[in-house]
Amino acid sequence: MRIVVGLYRLALAAVTFVALFWAPSTGVSFELTDYVYFTNQSNLLLAIVMTWAGVAALARRQGPPLWLIGAVTLFILITGLVAYLILDPAPPGEEIITLGLTHDQIVHRLTPIAAFVHFLLMVPHRRLRVSHAAWWLLYPVAYCAFATVRGLVSPGSAYPYPFVDVSDIGYGGLLLNVVIYGIGFFVLGLVLVGIDRLMPARAVLDDSSRT
Repeated sequence: MRIVVGLYRLALAAVTFVALFWAPSTGVSFELTDYVYFTNQSNLLLAIVMTWAGVAALARRQGPPLWLIGAVTLFILITGLVAYLILDPAPPGEEIITLGLTHDQIVHRLTPIAAFVHFLLMVPHRRLRVSHAAWWLLYPVAYCAFATVRGLVSPGSAYPYPFVDVSDIGYGGLLLNVVIYGIGFFVLGLVLVGIDRLMPARAVLDDSSRT
């Protein structure tokens, strides 16, 4: 199973990197402004951690700590759920990137599902704590602060998401959204911790790279 797990992780990382940095019409490209978006940040974090974990599994080395795998799983699930429940769908006609999927379908649908499957089946469990769910909130909160400050110091720059657009919702609306989303993300983190507590301690598909 070690090879299966390692290849799954590397395949997920590869597909994510392709979606982030390549398209048939443009080839390889990188625009720093693309990483203003939580979607791209969370997918990049996932790709990096999956690369680390995949290489570790194949080389029989120690992989990423479980709290970090839990963190990137939470962040990418936030990306998928916010895209599905809150954001407008991508306009039709977006070009196919790979696997018959568009960029939007990969970074908002495929990677959250694939990361959750990985969390369920390919990592040991019963090691996460409620405190992890609290610590994981630091990144989304820091992202909101970043998006707000960027909008203030760069008036010509659009806010990345409507729920952090101070020019439209005001500071009261921003604070309300931070509280609502923060509670929601914390609950989602608690759900991950709860799933971790319910799963067998040994990974269903064991990569045998951990002691």
